[in-house]
Amino acid sequence: MNTKMLTVTLLALVAMSCASTNSEALQFSIPQGVKQPEVSIKDFDIKRISLRDIDFQFDIEISNPYPVGLKLARVDFKVDVENKQLFSTTTPSGFTVKARGKAVSPLVLNLEYSKIIGIVKDYKEKEYLNCDISGELHIPLPNIPGIPKTFKFPFKVSKRIPAIKPSVAVHNFKVSAPSMREIQDAIKKSGKNLNPDRIFGAIGDMLNGKKVDAKSIGLADLDVKLKVNFDLKIKNESRAKLFFNKLQYDFSINNEKVFQGDSGNTRSVGDTLIVTVANELSSKSLGKGVLRVFEERKGAFKVRGETLINLPADIKKGPLGLNFDEGGEFGL
Repeated sequence: MNTKMLTVTLLALVAMSCASTNSEALQFSIPQGVKQPEVSIKDFDIKRISLRDIDFQFDIEISNPYPVGLKLARVDFKVDVENKQLFSTTTPSGFTVKARGKAVSPLVLNLEYSKIIGIVKDYKEKEYLNCDISGELHIPLPNIPGIPKTFKFPFKVSKRIPAIKPSVAVHNFKVSAPSMREIQDAIKKSGKNLNPDRIFGAIGDMLNGKKVDAKSIGLADLDVKLKVNFDLKIKNESRAKLFFNKLQYDFSINNEKVFQGDSGNTRSVGDTLIVTVANELSSKSLGKGVLRVFEERKGAFKVRGETLINLPADIKKGPLGLNFDEGGEFGL
């Protein structure tokens, strides 16, 4: 074969190689000796959970054998719960791996319980749900003869998740007036010239549902404490058991933040977890929204916070953070 014929043959082989890059990357036969990226899922776990959704985290390790950087362009996900498709999505990624380097990228995927409930007919009978996540990682490759334009890495991971369908309510909401001595001490500390009898009477009127102008009588200038007690009842309408020992929280009434704290007073009664809260409401926090609760004998609450729960070891090793962001109506 002369030199001209050899050149034509080589050009034909290159053209065939370039044409094959239009087919699926995994169907492309990379010549022996030509390296390709190495991809592995180093870790797949539940990152965070709330009463309304759950986050999974993938730690994806990519090893780059080339003298130029690589980028993870996108990840395709398909999520099945109890063998029923929940959704499919594509997540763009700007994750890069330097030349001849190795790096790990965390990817987070969020699932909403309300959507899961919509596809699992016997959801209330479930304690745990089987969740399968499959997809492909798409990595554009450098323009090097003998390799395709894109490397695709298929994956599939599975995890059980607790079935959660909660209702959260406030019961036994009670507010106790401060003593005359506590009012006198608060006035003294404020340095204001206020009448303790008038303050004491105004607080009593407020607790009895009468309209009170907290600012005009000086309540807004004091830091006198009213004791607050209530039960936060959390009932799960599926078979999964919700229990924790302690809750850190911020509590709001009619969109006005009134106090924060933590409660370690928890107990289970049947399928309901009861968190007993004891805290103090400062007279400085008696805004219009809070005063309206006493007048109308009802209002809206919002509780935000976090705690730790334990799941079976095959699901999560060690405690898992559970976030709260719940609200509703309550009465006095």
